[in-house]
Amino acid sequence: MQMKARIEAIANVAVIVVALAMGYVVLGRYVAAYWTPRSVADGDRLATIPNLDWKQHRHTLVLALNTGCHYCEQSVPFYQRLADTQPQDGNDLGIVAVFPNDAGMVGQFMTKEDLRVRSVADVPLEKLRVNATPTLILVGKDGRVERSWVGLLSPSEELELFQSLFRSGSAVQSKTKNGG
Repeated sequence: MQMKARIEAIANVAVIVVALAMGYVVLGRYVAAYWTPRSVADGDRLATIPNLDWKQHRHTLVLALNTGCHYCEQSVPFYQRLADTQPQDGNDLGIVAVFPNDAGMVGQFMTKEDLRVRSVADVPLEKLRVNATPTLILVGKDGRVERSWVGLLSPSEELELFQSLFRSGSAVQSKTKNGG
């Protein structure tokens, strides 16, 4: 009789442990799905960035970076190729790098990585609904997101980004057509 009570107690504890584990998994998925901040999406109006007017360029490419991000550092050569496509006097494409870091850290990052973009802003990334870095956001003249890319881009994704700029009729296309 004593053995039967012991087995029953062990079975009850096992049922409780399994129920708690299942509850944790279900609740965890619910929390992740509903309480995680929403990422920026195509068609969203992007938050204002200090000293930047979306209407100034036909398209603006926002590079959301972080000074401690290894993928950001690895992507700098690609970002520099993007910046090099930006014509000196054109209004087709603007590129702005935004960082959540203080100006000193950003300056060190820009110098160390030799990243040369004309516009840099200090913006909390959650204000832009950026949940990971690097994130690249193509924004139209109306301030709406046309396309975004997150993380370290593969060569095919880099090509896709350039093609998005071509389809958008941005400076990259006009510079390429003119042999620049």
